[in-house]
Amino acid sequence: MASSKKTKSTPKKGAAKESAPQTKKQIAIGRKQARQNRIIWISVASLAAIVIVILAIGIVSEVLVKPNQPVATVDGVKISMDDYQNLLRYRRYNLHASIANAQDAISNLDPANAQSEILGTIYQQQLEQLQTSLALAPQTALDELIEDELIQQKATELGITASDAEVEETIFSDIQQAVAQAPQVPITGTEEIPTPTPLPQSQVNEIYDSIVNNMGLSNKAFRDLIQRSLLREKVQDTLASQVPTTGLVANVQLIQTDTRDKATEAQARIEGGEEFTVVAQEVSSDTLTAGVGGDLGWVTTGELLARYGQEVEDTAFSADVGTVVLVESNDQYYLILVVERDENGPLPEGVLSTRQSAALDDWLTERLEAPDVQIERLLEDSQIPDDPFIQTSLP
Repeated sequence: MASSKKTKSTPKKGAAKESAPQTKKQIAIGRKQARQNRIIWISVASLAAIVIVILAIGIVSEVLVKPNQPVATVDGVKISMDDYQNLLRYRRYNLHASIANAQDAISNLDPANAQSEILGTIYQQQLEQLQTSLALAPQTALDELIEDELIQQKATELGITASDAEVEETIFSDIQQAVAQAPQVPITGTEEIPTPTPLPQSQVNEIYDSIVNNMGLSNKAFRDLIQRSLLREKVQDTLASQVPTTGLVANVQLIQTDTRDKATEAQARIEGGEEFTVVAQEVSSDTLTAGVGGDLGWVTTGELLARYGQEVEDTAFSADVGTVVLVESNDQYYLILVVERDENGPLPEGVLSTRQSAALDDWLTERLEAPDVQIERLLEDSQIPDDPFIQTSLP
């Protein structure tokens, strides 16, 4: 019987080799390595998640939180950082443009012209004022926004609004007036000045887009600025129309001297029968009234205080009509003659115009100091953005 012979089987080409069984030590090491890999991947994933959260918080802060972060509150109403930055950018742009214009005017002065020195002084003063305004712009922008909120409250009370259509009309009307060119024809003095030719609407739109882009403002931000400005004008007009047009007025004549003896001598001459007007022309040292016989005309309360002092002011509205009164005020001596007085007469035109022009400012001053108005300024120096137009050549 033939003996059987064991032969090794040769694995076919491409067949997988059978792996040798792992020892307990190798199994333990593998499990340990697997755990370490899981820990590493979990750590990496956690770190990535933290980075994503940090980036998300930064994006939310920059896009949503910071623009709406209040820089002030007025009666609980928040003034956002976004509104503050937009107004500050708008003010800075206009101030830089005005500064550039003033500098150009100074550089273009003709030294050979006799008036150049005077004009140069005027332009230089304007330039210094503009530069001061630029330095104060961060604070004045905040103050303006606080005022705007108070104005909004007053507008709501008065039922005043500024519609989108009015904002649109204001913007494009201003552009037309600023850039429209009148026909270049000789002016002889006998004909009317030609009316400027309006620009096509398409060109006005291009100019508007250029202005907004140069300022770095969005269309909405720019229109919000104009809307607040328009609302301010409307409230000013309404408050001006409410200024009283009548009040206590007096028709006053005055003689000023630097000594009591001169005043007494002048008073004796008037009481002796000489005309107040004649004596004033000869005696009075007041450059404002001496040439017209001491005639101040019709004045109202507050007009005489700054120039002549409290004593003259009080006498003008308390002395008997037709009586010459001698008073001392601001180290000068005055003879006061009240020709007429009216408890409810028409206010002098200049006074009325001044009070109407100051109607909004006076109202704002009163409201800002009122105890029922709660204002909190939250802006910090670190929150004030850098001026983006310092190194920019403005168009």
